[in-house]
Amino acid sequence: MDSDPPGQGPAADWARRLRLRQLQLLQELARRNSLTAVAEVLHLTQPAVSQQLAEIESALGVPLFERGRGLRPTPFGQAALRWAAETLAGARRLDAELQALREGASGRVRLGVMLVAALELVPRTVARLAVEDPGLRLVVHEDILQGLLPRLADGDLDVFVGRIDDRVRNAGLPHATLVEDRHCVALRVDHPLTRRRRLTWADTLSYPWVMPPDETALRRAVVSTFASEGLAAPRPRVESTSLAATQAILRGSDSLGLISGTAGRIARGDGLLGTLGLVLAGDEAPVGVVWRHAQPAPAVTRVVQALRAEGALLGARRP
Repeated sequence: MDSDPPGQGPAADWARRLRLRQLQLLQELARRNSLTAVAEVLHLTQPAVSQQLAEIESALGVPLFERGRGLRPTPFGQAALRWAAETLAGARRLDAELQALREGASGRVRLGVMLVAALELVPRTVARLAVEDPGLRLVVHEDILQGLLPRLADGDLDVFVGRIDDRVRNAGLPHATLVEDRHCVALRVDHPLTRRRRLTWADTLSYPWVMPPDETALRRAVVSTFASEGLAAPRPRVESTSLAATQAILRGSDSLGLISGTAGRIARGDGLLGTLGLVLAGDEAPVGVVWRHAQPAPAVTRVVQALRAEGALLGARRP
């Protein structure tokens, strides 16, 4: 059976017939579930929206929405919406990169950063790139893993730097480990526990704790660590994902808290906090880099290479 030559056949036919504006219309229909609402948002008449939807479905040859009291995507529609989201994200990326190139940049990379990488690894990488590729433009977004990984998968980010755990490994995206960074127990510099020579996890139960939120990997590691010592984990006085808030609370009270090893070294060097020689049980997710495509754009490749080089230098400096 003869196959269609590359760039021809039914798939190429519908791809030629669809326009970006129609993909935006699909997204609005899925978001608002109403022809009338979408018509108002896009400043069209309801018959015009209905006609465009019919044209899209005709081009694809499948029904995309079930009609009823509202619009609900069919399995075909869900697949089309995923493709539409990727296509529109790619168009936005291209527009931004073209604008950056017009302004003299050698490329533009949107970098999602977890706090563990924002304090040392990313600043060192930025300094390296300023020398190696001064025309490269970086757009940095800081968030937790739950916020960054979906944005990378959806095409809103080009690169992610942070903890590489099972969620990242199972995402099917190319990634690489950069450096190990174990959490440490931090406290104010004149805390009573800093004067103890032999310290155990049981000793920390006499003081309030600032903990990571419940159901996070770090919180589970804390619970597991106390359990391995035959102890119940302390109930936190405060739950926090903010390094600034956590450090301020620790400096102003007898509370104990967990911060990354990098944050602990910096705070200790600046005389802001002390750290204890207690180690969480079990392995901790290393810091790594994740990108979207097996063959990334040259600008993305340069950023990944710079991150790997700085990660190797940091790893060599740490015990």
